[in-house]
Amino acid sequence: MLMLTHTCLLQQMMSASGIDDADPDIYIYNIAPDLLTIHPDIDSRQTHSIPRFIKAPPDHQRTAYVMFHLLVDDLAHYGSISMTCQEGFDPNSSGYTYLKGRNLVGHIINLYRMIGREISFSDAAYQSHLLVEMIYDLVIQPRIDQNGSIDLLEEAVHFTFDKRANEFSSDISWLYGIDPEHSREVLKIAVSYITRERLKKLMNIEGRIRLFTDKFGLRNTNEMFAEAIAALFQDALGSIENDDFLQETAMAILNCGWLPTR
Repeated sequence: MLMLTHTCLLQQMMSASGIDDADPDIYIYNIAPDLLTIHPDIDSRQTHSIPRFIKAPPDHQRTAYVMFHLLVDDLAHYGSISMTCQEGFDPNSSGYTYLKGRNLVGHIINLYRMIGREISFSDAAYQSHLLVEMIYDLVIQPRIDQNGSIDLLEEAVHFTFDKRANEFSSDISWLYGIDPEHSREVLKIAVSYITRERLKKLMNIEGRIRLFTDKFGLRNTNEMFAEAIAALFQDALGSIENDDFLQETAMAILNCGWLPTR
């Protein structure tokens, strides 16, 4: 899932746990597995492929929120929580985003053909799951707005950069073995990347289409393509009826023993 869904879900978990006074840096730890990949020397395989229940020493307790992100991704990508981590990529995965994206795969293949390109079934399955992740933020937009998730995320990145950069870098180094200076560079970039204005501009179908086409190099002037991808995103939005994933994920993570830390 993308950062706003991760943020909204953690807000829900913190509220359910009766912890309303946690410092906002926990929300940056929570998106760290994705955020760290801003740095050219860090990739998602490195940030996602670690055991899920590492026992952190007292001075690295904040890493629990990194683990929270990974548990959510497990459910979104694989349909279950792994005690270690899943190996390899399965285009036929039973994870929520792959199940919801399965009927989009053929349409994505056709989109590529419209502009004279080919894409494998496996790559189209990967892109379909990401399309679902992009759409899911819009599905839960009322909850995101109600919780003030966008404002919170901007506050959190400034708080972490200004007041907790050393602690964050130390924790990430302990967990992943990443050079602390790399983490500081990521925070510096994130301050200008995670802003209210930018995030709010993306909270609509048009913004999500731009994200998708930019990520996969699909920007073009083909009018038929533009109409087809707009219809695809609209259909994807209509196919996700509710926010059940949030509720089911919260329950699964509580049942596996994850607890927030102060």
